[in-house]
Amino acid sequence: MDDTSDLRQILAVAKYQFLNYVRSRRLLALAIITLLIGVIYVAVTAYVGVGKESNALSLIRNWAGNVSFLGILGALFFGGDAIAGEYSKKTGYFLFPQPVKRDVIIWGKYLASYLAALLILLLYWGMAILHTLYYFSEIPVEALYSIALTLLFLASILSLTYLFSALFKNGTVATVMVAILYFFAFSIINSIAMFAGVEPWFSITYASAILTAVLQKPYPPHKTVIDAGVMKVTAYTPTLKEGILIFLAYFVISIALTLIIMRYKETK
Repeated sequence: MDDTSDLRQILAVAKYQFLNYVRSRRLLALAIITLLIGVIYVAVTAYVGVGKESNALSLIRNWAGNVSFLGILGALFFGGDAIAGEYSKKTGYFLFPQPVKRDVIIWGKYLASYLAALLILLLYWGMAILHTLYYFSEIPVEALYSIALTLLFLASILSLTYLFSALFKNGTVATVMVAILYFFAFSIINSIAMFAGVEPWFSITYASAILTAVLQKPYPPHKTVIDAGVMKVTAYTPTLKEGILIFLAYFVISIALTLIIMRYKETK
């Protein structure tokens, strides 16, 4: 098959996968969760006032604090069982033997997952922008940088989720394992590294700090030593370049391993 035919098939797979998210109401469920988070934050802000938020940059930075959490939720909702679920529901035994390249199926599914999760993040950023405009009638240019970085973060976190989904043949197990990795394992690793004075450059959740760091003036220092009395703790903030490179590394390595694993499964 030529590249044009592959692209058409990728788009076809993406279309039906996206429609599946709509029919299963996953997209609607996560959209409602996102709206609730936004409404609660707006209500709290209105109740306490915006006195603590001295400018538009401070307000939108607080909004950005939830972006990585929503990105992870999006990856779990739309990528956790994207591959493993096909096996646990037995649909994979009919889908993958079809005369369509495995790579085409994976890329089509990935595209649908990315678009679905992206809609959720754009919904959240849209609320953040409207809220900031309401109070300050301006949007700092740094917000655009953070939004752009959000797109890259989503691509990397979703590719890692797809890798775990390819490793298992049970959608529930795959989703739970990825959730544990994101919400517990990486957090523990980051904390241990901090107390050990080691920069956790290998952690994608560490790299996600650039989503909010880019909204600070000046940009936070890369290394800060905190005197905790009996001991000193070293806190690291990834540089912008470093965070981007970590995102790219996770994306490339994870998606490459996913494709290799699926090719291997095809020959079994």
